[in-house]
Parts: sequence; C-alpha cells; structure tokens
Amino acid sequence: MFTFEDVGRAQPYRPARNEWLSNVYGPLLIVLVLLSAVAAGGDRPLVWLLMTLSLAVLGLVYGVVQIMCSRCHVDPVKGQIAIILPAVVAIGFAFVQLLPLRFDPTGALPPDLWPDFLTINRSATILALVRMAGYLLMFWLLINVGDSAARVTQMATLLFWGLFAHAIWGLLALSFFGDIHFWGDKLDYVGSATGTFINRNAFATFLGMGVSLGVALTVRRAFAPSIRMPAGPKAWSPHKLDVVALATATTVILATVFATQSRLGGLATVVGAAVTLGLMLAKAVRMKRGHIWRVMVFGGVILSAILLVMGQGLLDRSVLTVAGSIDRFELYREVIGMIAHRPLMGFGLDGFPDAFELYHDPALDPSLVWDRTHNTYLALWVELGLIEGSLPMVAVAIAVVKAWKNLMRRSDGFATSAAAIGATATVAVHAVGDFSLEVAGNVYLFVALIALGVARFRRAVGG
Repeated sequence: MFTFEDVGRAQPYRPARNEWLSNVYGPLLIVLVLLSAVAAGGDRPLVWLLMTLSLAVLGLVYGVVQIMCSRCHVDPVKGQIAIILPAVVAIGFAFVQLLPLRFDPTGALPPDLWPDFLTINRSATILALVRMAGYLLMFWLLINVGDSAARVTQMATLLFWGLFAHAIWGLLALSFFGDIHFWGDKLDYVGSATGTFINRNAFATFLGMGVSLGVALTVRRAFAPSIRMPAGPKAWSPHKLDVVALATATTVILATVFATQSRLGGLATVVGAAVTLGLMLAKAVRMKRGHIWRVMVFGGVILSAILLVMGQGLLDRSVLTVAGSIDRFELYREVIGMIAHRPLMGFGLDGFPDAFELYHDPALDPSLVWDRTHNTYLALWVELGLIEGSLPMVAVAIAVVKAWKNLMRRSDGFATSAAAIGATATVAVHAVGDFSLEVAGNVYLFVALIALGVARFRRAVGG
C-alpha cells in the first residue's frame, strides 16, 4: 500500500494506476496558472468563469478516475484539511451573505434604500464566489498530483520558466514594442513594465513570487550532487550550465520587477527573495561559511547593478513616497470606520466599491475612483467581517507552518517549501499597501506555490 512521508527523504514507490493522469495534470495545471494572468492579470469575470469551469471539468475527470482505480492509498488532501477548512468556512459565510435579509449599511439610510440582501452587491458576491471556487479547485488538484517529489520539481521548474516568459514579454513590451499592453495601447502606467497586467504593482507581485521560486531552484541546483567532469572542477558541466541559466533567468525577472517602478513591489520582492535565500542556505549544511558569504555578496552586487540599470524610475518615485501616501492613509481611516460599523457581517464579498460610495469623505480626492482598499487585510475585514475575514489569513498561516515542517524534515525536495514561504513573505508585505492579492492571476500563482510547498510525497511501504 501507499502512505505519505513523515520524515526524511521521500522513498521510491511503485507507479499507481492513475500515475499517467497525474503526470498529464501536473504540467497542465501549471500552464493554466500561467495563462490565468494573460488577460489583464486575470482580473476579469470572464477569466474567473473560464478558469473555474476548466478546473471543475478537470476535477470531475480526476475524481472519476480516482474512484475507478482500486489501489489502496491515502488521500493526500486529507493531510491538508487544516488549510482547506478555514477557506471553506469563509466561502460558506459569503454564501450566507446572499440571504435576502435587509440591513442599513450606514445606520442613517431610509429603509427604502437598504440593500435587499446581506451583501450590498449580490451579483458581485456571486461572481466572487465563482472565483473562490476556482482557487479551491486549483489547490485540491495540485495537492492530488503533487504526491511525487520528481513531479513537483518538474512542475516548479515549468512554472519558473513560464514566469520568466512573462518577464521577457514585460521587458519587450516596454522597451521594444512601444510600451504597449498585450491587447493594445497602454493608457495607464506609461513608462513602467506591466506585462499582461493592467496594474504595475500587481505585475511586480506576480514576478516577485517568481523571484522567490527562482532563488530556491537556483540554490537547490547549485548544491545538488553532480558528476565530476574529466577536465576538472572548472569545466562547464551541464550542472553548472543549469545553475547559470537559473540564476540568469532569476536576475532577469528581478530586473523586470524594478522596471515596473513599483516601490512596494520592489521591497516585497527583495524581502521574499531574502527569506527564501536564507532558508535555502540554512538547509545547505554542506556549505562552508566562506561560500555563504560569497553568495550573499554576489547577490548584493547583482541587486545593486539591477537598481542602477533598471531601477532609476523606481528610485525617483521612492523620493515621493511620503507625499503620495497622504490619500492612502485617509482611505485607510475611512475603511476602518466602515469595519467598525459592521465588524461581524461585513458588506459582502467584493462589495467594497458599492459600500465605499456611502462613506466616501470629501477629504479623499473625489477625482479618483476608489474601488479598492489598497490593503488586502482591510479588504477582507470590510467585506467579510473581522472573524470570517481573518480565516483566509489563518489558512495561509497554517500553510506556512506546514511548508516549514516540510523544509525542516526533508533532505531533498524542499526547494518548493522554501519558495512557498518566500512567496508568502512577498505577498504579505505587499498586501499591507496594495491589492495585488485581489487580482486572480496573482492568487492562482500563490495558490500553486503554496500547494507545491505543502505537498506530501507518497512512498511505498510493505510488500
């Protein structure tokens, strides 16, 4: 029979009857993650519908095959219930918000203006639930196919090179094709790399998670066992070429992050990359202290060089950080007031734009459209309430703990766990001052990295 690893190295195992399906699904799911960000970063209802429908069909086929296969196995999803349950409860609460119960959103509106449901915008909440279902399906499928160390490494590598392709397009669109969007002329963020996204900050977060993955894969490859070349240690072996290719691609992705001129995106990326590098170096116990210092110095030199070449716009914008934050702080003050008015029920999933119109203070620039809280934590609390809105954060925290345990107990197959923790650091920092984690393309990528980081590898036991 099969079970899942508890400690140490994942052991070889006999292929299961549906192994072929997992081998097909793994790359296919990664391609879907990469494609989800192509149309405006996935921030369009049509993308949500198509992704959820596609994942539902794939999930149905996978479930039927699982039922038909009579092998004795342990369901890998059972080990991730602690992550899934808080997310499911939060989604269930959003369904409760669809109940036809009227409420006064401000405490001062006449009854004939009250919403007819517990959400201020029923249609927006329904669409948001479709989007959330897609995230859950993606996590469920990735956990199922991520039960092999070799497959997870293959999927992570494919994901990384897909993110590299996104970065290359971002640079080409900015520098060679006249600063365009993927679908036509650019109207916003002229002079900044936006890739397939509308918002440069969302694009920076997307690539920032890719930097963490690149750092993890590069360090993993650098300190993996290699065949000694006949020409000596200085020969360019396939192993060294792999390391150079991964390091170069990671550098290009980092350079593209700085080309977005996103201040918080740049900071969040560096924090996530530093966390990932620290975790990977801590695991590379065979490294000598001098080698560690060399890696750190080399990384610092590369970072400085990229900032000098690609980050001039970012440095120029950083000078204006305080002045540009005045409106943001006023927005936060008003959103906190909204949370205080409905601390338990919230205004409905994806209901902030409509609810904020009732609270918009003239002190906040009326010429701008304030359809986001510019703080994902506040967005969850204002839409779902303080209790239910905290559940997604609880799910992420549990996932980080599980990824940490994988990182600590494995002697191989831990790079994706380090990348998941680093990516979490990136999105956690950026969520303080922007809404990148409310863009579907970023969420699908984050879900994929988390799933690969917490996946448990199957091993054979018994005869």
